[in-house]
Amino acid sequence: MVAAGPSTISDTDPLRYERTVEYGVRLLACDGTEDGRIVEELGDAATADHVAVLVPGNDNYLGNYFNQKRATRPRANAETLLNTMREVAPGERVAVVVWVGYRTPRGFGEAVSRRPAMDGARDLARLTRFLPSSARVTLVGHSYGTVVCGLALEQGRVSDCVALGSPGMGTRTRQELGFEGNLWAALGPSDWIRFFPRGHVGEVGHGPSPMRRGYGARVFETGDIPGHCSYYLQGSESVRNIARIALGRYDEVTPVTVPVPRRVRSEQVREVALS
Repeated sequence: MVAAGPSTISDTDPLRYERTVEYGVRLLACDGTEDGRIVEELGDAATADHVAVLVPGNDNYLGNYFNQKRATRPRANAETLLNTMREVAPGERVAVVVWVGYRTPRGFGEAVSRRPAMDGARDLARLTRFLPSSARVTLVGHSYGTVVCGLALEQGRVSDCVALGSPGMGTRTRQELGFEGNLWAALGPSDWIRFFPRGHVGEVGHGPSPMRRGYGARVFETGDIPGHCSYYLQGSESVRNIARIALGRYDEVTPVTVPVPRRVRSEQVREVALS
């Protein structure tokens, strides 16, 4: 688990989207504070035919964004996905945007609240409208990031939404998402998030898992990936399927087989980070 920065669950100013170069990388937004938000562009989203927007979960913020000791850091996941998209479709123009554009919860206690997702969803929807209208945009949320994605769908310009290891998407039903595009979901065989409480009262709880039978998501295969944070594992069926979805190659996506969950260790269930 990474060391958490100071908690900042509160209303935030809207992000200003524009293309700049800071920290030696191409950014679409950054508020410049240690505990703040950052949105990085990998590839050229301005000319891309297909743009995947990665929305991570807990304990991600500018202060740890460039920490190379974090094996599951969002920008490393984005690089893996971008390379996989290029391998799957070498002739296509593709880009990946890493959207740490909200004040992420710190630990399990804050992650049961929808407030951070509600605050961030407006900026995420605005990003989808900032991206070129000619590009097909796919939101790829992981863990708490799937809640943000779910709440942004109604006002966003999105073709597909992918929910990875989701604690729920912030609504009680698929219909409440207000989304007519394609909803996809995946759950790794040993992901402890399956034990996350599924309530939805006031601003607490995120509703049912999109994996639930009858919810309306298209469930795809991850392969034998470990734990909660391996959905972008290089070479995995999980990241290949995410790439296929982002490229619109739906016929190549492998559907889930009969799931046989691994035994989840008790210490995994007690994890407090959803990142």
